[in-house]
Amino acid sequence: MEPAPVMASAPPAESLPFDDLRSSWRGFFRDRKPFFTYARCPACAQLYAPRYFTPAQLEQLYGQMDDNTGGQDESLMARAQRGYWELLRRHAKIVPGDYLELGPDIGLFTRAALAESSLRKFWLVEPNQAVHPALQQLSGARPHAVVGDLARIAEIPDGTLALAVAIHVLDHLLEPQPLLELIARKLVPGGCVFAVTHSERSLAARIFGARWPAYCLQHPQLYAPHTLRQAFECAGLRDIRVERTTNYFPASYLLQHAAFAAGLGEFTVPVPASWVLALKLGNIAAIGQK
Repeated sequence: MEPAPVMASAPPAESLPFDDLRSSWRGFFRDRKPFFTYARCPACAQLYAPRYFTPAQLEQLYGQMDDNTGGQDESLMARAQRGYWELLRRHAKIVPGDYLELGPDIGLFTRAALAESSLRKFWLVEPNQAVHPALQQLSGARPHAVVGDLARIAEIPDGTLALAVAIHVLDHLLEPQPLLELIARKLVPGGCVFAVTHSERSLAARIFGARWPAYCLQHPQLYAPHTLRQAFECAGLRDIRVERTTNYFPASYLLQHAAFAAGLGEFTVPVPASWVLALKLGNIAAIGQK
């Protein structure tokens, strides 16, 4: 028996044929934005979609994605990623060892990690093959492996990782908990895991309800501060901190999303491009050590 629904689209994604969902996979601004119905696990309180795409369908869908900038200003995204790095450094000492990043995309966070001399080999796991050349070039002469399959993490020797990073990755995974446990085994003593996710308990989620952008086809899981902390604890991590994170948005981008979430459709808001807001709008970061 499936848990009671918590949040659903109209119509729900599970009622639509795959071809329809494929056309809705990319992009925020659509008159109809279907997503799979979310329920809450009665045992751990995790919000998840009991019915979802098959692994074969996901392979097709992720194969048609562009990079994750989504048309946003790359300089603002880089600023947010630098903020993630600064948050990590405030709360964790980076010990010598290797580096793992899940979903580095074009390497905005990776750039900061590459400047850290205590990090040795860089393992970059990115399903989007189109950005592999950019990641190879970014890594330069540093020892590195750019791969497309999460299964390749098993090749990393146990007890060698100093830092493992997953920024907006865990909420995309069908089974994130076994992966966290695997990564924890790969850490050196004192090594840490750093993850950023959306927060389904954020103010934005409460205000926008089913029109909150993180309710979408790409997210079979959605975390809250207590469920993200619990996931880290169950993986055997300690000294866990969970904090809201700051992101930087052009005012026009926020107004466009707000208008769409309010049911007003897509339109361009005429405000100066220089208007940028720094907001702790709906994302959280967790840091845990071995």
